[in-house]
Amino acid sequence: MLRAYRDKLLAAGLLGTLSVAVLGYLVLRAGMAPLRRIAAGASSVTVRRLALPVDPAQLPPELEELAAALQQMMDRLRDGFERLSQFSADLAHDFRTPIGNLLGQSQVALASERSADEYQALLASNIEEYERLARMIENMLFLARAENARVAVKPARLDLARELGALSDYFEGLAEARGVAIAVDGGGAVQADPLLLRRAVSNLVANAIRYTPAGQTVVLAARSSPGGSSIEVRNPGAGIAPEHLPRLFDRFFRGDPARANSGESAGIGLAIVKSIMDLHHGSVEVESEVGGTTVFRLFFPAGIADSAPVRQYA
Repeated sequence: MLRAYRDKLLAAGLLGTLSVAVLGYLVLRAGMAPLRRIAAGASSVTVRRLALPVDPAQLPPELEELAAALQQMMDRLRDGFERLSQFSADLAHDFRTPIGNLLGQSQVALASERSADEYQALLASNIEEYERLARMIENMLFLARAENARVAVKPARLDLARELGALSDYFEGLAEARGVAIAVDGGGAVQADPLLLRRAVSNLVANAIRYTPAGQTVVLAARSSPGGSSIEVRNPGAGIAPEHLPRLFDRFFRGDPARANSGESAGIGLAIVKSIMDLHHGSVEVESEVGGTTVFRLFFPAGIADSAPVRQYA
């Protein structure tokens, strides 16, 4: 009787264990079905289809957050891919123009005999195009190094009034040629890399002078506070359309679809400004009224070396 009871217990135990294993497998498989759907949807994502074909509302509450995060990642990838495609097209366009000019001028010059003066004028024109290409390549290399954090930032405590005054003197000739005045307002100190700060503000000042009507004034303003320092570049003019403001700091973006003044601007000056501010853990903002005043504002957060003596730069 005991042996029969033992055999029945063993059989019941084995059968129960087998039943639990099978039932657990089926329950686990059913529970993992939403994850398999997410995995299948992710595997179907391609360059042309950067969207997760799974509706988060049809998933269990525990997986809705995961599906939403994956969809947000897909959206960021799609946005980055579209920007990269547009950037490649704009880069090809901007390189094609000077190369086409060089090729056309050289072919025309070689079509017949020319005087020494004509050859000299051709070389001078070619040098201008080469300089333009060199500036574009230099700017692109700077942006590439900045994105990979390979630009060494050497912050120093700078006098804002002196820095803005020096930039005003530097752009005085260009401003006078366009009939524009430059005024400096405010002061204080800022913790920033001197070369990068000058480059960022110079890009903004050059743009402001370019778009300011004759007889008007470009204002360079500076303010300091315990939390950091800000620099503003204000200019009157036609203003910037509201739909262009979100993309203003994209590479090669121009509000004019016809690419007016392409020879004066490569469309990456503001992208460089944003990269410089990112390197300083700061920010750049723009406010513009159509037919009114445009204001670019750079904010440099206070650094750990704010107690250091002010270092002057010419």
